[in-house]
Amino acid sequence: MTDGPTEPNNRSIKNNQPNKKLTIGQNLIWNGAGATLYQGCQWLITIMVVVLSPTYENSGSLAFAMASGNVFTGLAVFNVHTYQLSDVNNKYSPSNYIAFRFLTVVIAYVLCTGYSLYIAPSIETAITVALFLLFKADECFVNVFYGIDQKASRMDFMGISQGVRGILTLACFSVGLWLTGSLPIAVTLMLLPCILVTFLYDIPHSKRLAYIGVSIDRKRALLLFRTCLPLALSALLYGAIAAFARQAFGVEFGDEALGIYAAVATPCVIVQVFARYLYAPYLVPLAEAWSSCRKQELIGLLLKSTAFMIGAILVFVALMWLFGEKLVFLIYGESIEDYAWMAVPAAIAASIMAIECFVCDVLVIVKRRIAPMLVNVFAFACCAFTARYCYMLWYMNGINIVLIGSLGVASLIGAIYLIAAINRESASWTKR
Repeated sequence: MTDGPTEPNNRSIKNNQPNKKLTIGQNLIWNGAGATLYQGCQWLITIMVVVLSPTYENSGSLAFAMASGNVFTGLAVFNVHTYQLSDVNNKYSPSNYIAFRFLTVVIAYVLCTGYSLYIAPSIETAITVALFLLFKADECFVNVFYGIDQKASRMDFMGISQGVRGILTLACFSVGLWLTGSLPIAVTLMLLPCILVTFLYDIPHSKRLAYIGVSIDRKRALLLFRTCLPLALSALLYGAIAAFARQAFGVEFGDEALGIYAAVATPCVIVQVFARYLYAPYLVPLAEAWSSCRKQELIGLLLKSTAFMIGAILVFVALMWLFGEKLVFLIYGESIEDYAWMAVPAAIAASIMAIECFVCDVLVIVKRRIAPMLVNVFAFACCAFTARYCYMLWYMNGINIVLIGSLGVASLIGAIYLIAAINRESASWTKR
């Protein structure tokens, strides 16, 4: 793959296309609606796997696959998405980002599939993991087109894509599991419509905003690799924290025990992802304010995005405190009654993960590429060293406790460093 010298200028494409930029509020609504629908359907999949299966083994296998998917996503995306948004001066073209994403997805799939097949507790779980990672591969590949949409302030394209994907994945997974009882078949049926959405909707719409190609030479690929390596390690560690906590528990206590935990806790992941979609529309304006040395605008945007995210988290945790236990019991019945109370600590753990992700993303936006990696190294080390003790003391709830503790302290450290970095850099702006 080479960098084509005749690649059209992206600015001319934007000026000639009929679409107008959306405001931050419009982007937030479109992206939030699409993300809510997509994540809501992913949540319902974790419920349907329990409802449509005779035991919790399918739920455990799917939870194992989802944990592997978190690690895969960290490698495949290589955290280039956040860097792509911060690249307001277009150092790399959309074609460069697409080509680089294709390479990282392929490499990540080979590595993560091999590792997951080695540690999987059963053959069916291993097959499920391999197929689920194909689903995640498509999700990671389309993410680079979402970056093109977001930089052009057209997050309505993203929102529609996510909404359609959510409905199709839920329908196909449920029908497949209901008709066949096979988790691998259900996951396969969930994958196929997403590939169609990528090629029939996402790519054509991104072409309206920028030149779409697949081109990068070795020199630029290596430069982008070196630039984003600390970010990728940060994302990998971030995904590995939850994956390690769950998989270590599954290896210690078995698929069924992990399946029970997943039935209660996995739906709470919706707040973790939804919070990111709430602050996502602010990332490009934040990058532009930082690049232009506009401190007051930067702080204002930072406060607004933080307020939106924290407000959503507080509402979610409050709802889980009021209705979470009843909802879990209503969905799963008496078989999970003894564990329904974990909905609240699981919601808190997912919320802390969302906050830590936000802090790391903003650190990338303000050009602090090493800091997120160090923050997540600390968090992973805390998780690895304390996980077993937490399981022995609190059994399933130990997963929540180890996540809250390790990521909570890491978030605080990252926030302190972020404030210091903004103050230090802005002091030099005033002297210019």
